Formats: sequence, C-alpha cells, structure tokens
Amino acid sequence: MFFRKRMLGISMAAVVWAGSAVHVSASTFGNYFVGVDDADTIGFGTYSGLANTNEGRLTFLFYHGDHFHGIGTHSYTGPAGTPTPSDTNSNNRIPEGYTGLAPLSLQPGTGNFAGTYRSGLPSTLTQDTEYGDLAIRNVHSLNGVDDVIYNSSGGRWNTSFDAAHIHMALLSATPGLKIAFGSSPTDSLPVGGDFHLGDGDEMFNVLPTFWVDGSAPLGSTYTADFSLLDLSGSYGSSGRFFLDFQVVPEPTSLAMLGLGATALLRRTKRA
Repeated sequence: MFFRKRMLGISMAAVVWAGSAVHVSASTFGNYFVGVDDADTIGFGTYSGLANTNEGRLTFLFYHGDHFHGIGTHSYTGPAGTPTPSDTNSNNRIPEGYTGLAPLSLQPGTGNFAGTYRSGLPSTLTQDTEYGDLAIRNVHSLNGVDDVIYNSSGGRWNTSFDAAHIHMALLSATPGLKIAFGSSPTDSLPVGGDFHLGDGDEMFNVLPTFWVDGSAPLGSTYTADFSLLDLSGSYGSSGRFFLDFQVVPEPTSLAMLGLGATALLRRTKRA
C-alpha cells in the first residue's frame, strides 16, 4: 500500500509516462453526473439480451465524449448461461481500470486544508486532467446544453427522477482518507454516513474534497467505496463504486520528476 520516498522518483515518473499514452474525453460541463438507468435489457457484451439488473436505479455516470460510462452500476458475474447478479463491476472505479492510469492525486493543501494532502488542486497528470474534476451534477443539467450526450444510448440516462432524495453513502474507506462536502476538513463524512447531494428536480452541483493528514507518506494510496441512495424509496440504490487516490509531491517537485524521467530515457537510448 505504501511506498518509500526513495522509490517515489521511479513510481511517479512511471505515472507521468504511463499517463501520457492514455486519453479519455473530459467535459467542459463536468465529469460526473447522477441519473437513473432506463434500459430494460443489456444491449452488448457477454450478457447481451439479459434483464438489466441496474434498471430503475440511481447511477453514477462519467461523461465520455458522446456517451456516458456507468460507473456505479449493478451487473452480472459468471457464465452467461448461469449469471450471478452483483452490486458492482470491474469498471466501477475512478480512474477507470481499463486506462491503466494511476490514482487521482492528493497534493499539499493551503488555507483551511493547510497541513493536509487534498484532491482538486491544479495538476497536469493525465489522471487528474481527465478524472480530477470531482463535482457531481444532476444529469438533467445537460438538457438543452449538451443534448448529444444527454440523449445518448437511446435516451437510457435521461429519464426523469424528480421525486428522488439523492444521498451519497460512504461504505468504506482506507484508514486516514477523509471526505469533506464543505469548505473545511472538519466537515468530513464518516464511514457509514451519507451526504444529501440534492433532489431529482434540483440542478445540484456538489464538490467533495478528499484529503489525508500532511504526515501521510508520499506515494501512499487510498480508496473510498460509495453508493448512491434514494431516501424517497422511488428508485433503487446504485452499484458500489470506488475512487482511488495517491499522495504526490507539490507541483514543482512533480515537474522535476517528469524532467528526471526524460533525462533517464535519453541516457537509456544513448546506452
């Protein structure tokens, strides 16, 4: 879980170079949205044609160009002939596993977050530029703003859910990782607790901040496990989804690591 500081130059250089080879589409309207799944069957993959176990459930969505990736979805496991319903799947993760990207960065904080490493700070790391805007919005805020993605997948995600009282529940977290939904680290969400994002008829825009104490070792990694709940009882809970983080140096040090990686690669080529 934790890496020694002397290894950080190697591991973070690997992050810089691995990240440069991957690109996913970040949105000018935000990355993360809450919607309700309206598909009654699965339309692709191993379980194509089977009933969609995520139908009628709140879902955590990632904006991906002209369509969404359902990050908080229910799914199946096992053979197609004898599938087993599951409350998560292998892609219910940020950054998404298929990209091979390192966790989102936690950098030295200032102001109310002085003495911590926190999420949401400027970064040129690919995982941060593509996945690091952690604000969570109502999918209906895209209606009339970006109708291509709003109506994507045959309108799967644009169904109305006005009656919903949407809460984000923290199911588990690596010890030391804290989540604040306010402007101060004292507003942290405890494991087993939940935060009211908004109602389905509200164009909510909520920004969580993830943070750890400033004594956390550079390179240490953390994971938070969430689910979306509708306390009105009108819609089902989302699948479990995970957000991964890693403590990194301040931006100046990170840039030096990138330069070091470049010099190392040049020396290797000359050799």
